[in-house]
Order: sequence, then structure tokens, then C-alpha cells
Amino acid sequence: MREIHDDRERPGTSETVEYELDADAEGLAEVDVEEAVADAENAVGLAELAAAREETARVRQELESLREVYLRKLAEFDNFRKRTEREKEELQRIGGENLIRELVPVLDNFNRALQHGDDVDPAAFRLGVEMIARQLRESLQRQGLEPIMPAGDPFDPEFHEAVQRVEGSEAAPGTVVDVLAQGYVFGGRLIRPALVSVAVEAAPSGDGTAAESEEDS
Repeated sequence: MREIHDDRERPGTSETVEYELDADAEGLAEVDVEEAVADAENAVGLAELAAAREETARVRQELESLREVYLRKLAEFDNFRKRTEREKEELQRIGGENLIRELVPVLDNFNRALQHGDDVDPAAFRLGVEMIARQLRESLQRQGLEPIMPAGDPFDPEFHEAVQRVEGSEAAPGTVVDVLAQGYVFGGRLIRPALVSVAVEAAPSGDGTAAESEEDS
């Protein structure tokens, strides 16, 4: 206990008043200050925690919104892919039907030629086969098939495949001399290159070389 002297006189008397301050009371005052500081710190921490929770909730809401957009776009893309595949299959089916419709009359003519082949002379049979072949070519051309017949043209490796070399030809070297099998282009795309023979320069004869060697010696 700490004594506190008060020199003030009591009213109506000349006595000096002494007060005593309990040490626990002094310690309590100090504790109240520490608690106030702790409460302030807790208040700041709670405010930051509340702000963090609010930010977390906002981010979660944005993520959920983005997730919904992603799922919607994914569903739209899947529907687009399925629709495109159906349209592609439908176009292929229609294209196939058109081709078959063109080829059925050709098949009928082949069947007639085979049925009556024994009843006609060879020249008439050959003429009939030639007519059927022309009908087939025209039917395929109407569907977009284009033949490649490059005889006399410069060799083009993009559309030609050289299977023979022809030496001593009157054609210039690098020129297609003969077409062994037609090439075909369909819809602007190469289906099969033309199989061709190509003119090349004649190799020097061995006799001439030997004669020149003898003269030099």
C-alpha cells in the first residue's frame, strides 16, 4: 500500500488528511491500458479478417460466373461440332447419291452389252463399249472429276509421275512423251497423278567415246 499525503485541511478543522492508494488499484490501471491496446489490435485484426472474407466471397462469385460462362461456351462448341458433323455426313450422303444416280445408267448399258455380246460382231461390240466408256467419263465429269492428259506438256511433278525415260525422242528433254494412265483431279484436289513417260537426253554412245580415246592416244 502506498501512502499519499494531502496537506489540505478538512473543512472546519486544521487536521491534515492522508489518503492511502492500494497497489492493486495502480496495477489495475496499467492492465486496463494493455487490454485497451489488445482490444484495438483485435479490432484491427477483425476488420482485416472481415475484409479478407469479403474479398474471398467476391473472388468465389467471379470464379463461379466464369465457370458458368465456360460451361455454356463448351456446350455451344459441342453442339456446333455435332451439327457440323451431321451436315458433313449429309453432304457426303447427297454427293454419293448423286454419283450413284449418274452411274446406274452406265451400269445398265454394261449389263446389256454383256448380255448381247455373243449376238453382235466384234466391231459393233467394240463400238458399244466405247459409247459406254464415253458415257461413264461424262457422268464423272458432271460430278467434278477432271482428267489429266499431259501428252506433249512439260513434266510437272505435282500432277505427273514419271515411270519411263525415253531417250532419242523428237520431244524436248523434260517433255511428257506418252500417258500410260490418266491422272484425275476432283474438286481441285489431286486424286491420282498421271503416269507418264518423259523424254530425256540421249546418253553419249560408247563407240564414239572409244574412237576419241584412240585418236587422243
